[in-house]
Amino acid sequence: MTNNIEIRRRRLKYRTSHTGTKETDILLGSFVEVFIESLDESEIQDFEDLLSIGNDPLVFNWIVSRESAPKEFDTPLLKKIQNHVVERDIL
Repeated sequence: MTNNIEIRRRRLKYRTSHTGTKETDILLGSFVEVFIESLDESEIQDFEDLLSIGNDPLVFNWIVSRESAPKEFDTPLLKKIQNHVVERDIL
């Protein structure tokens, strides 16, 4: 039997490659490829919350630091995603 966290990780893998915008798919999909197995339950929840806003261009702008994320989304996970994008020179 698969545990709940594994189901959530699989959903995130799918959701991050089907966000609605190709640019966001590339950034989040790359992050998930590297980090999904190491994310703890709190980070998974933050990731699910980030994806639940349903405004992909806004999330993209937060990731590339074009706009500041509101406090509730300015989490250590978002910082981790931003650092991944910069370190991998994805843009």
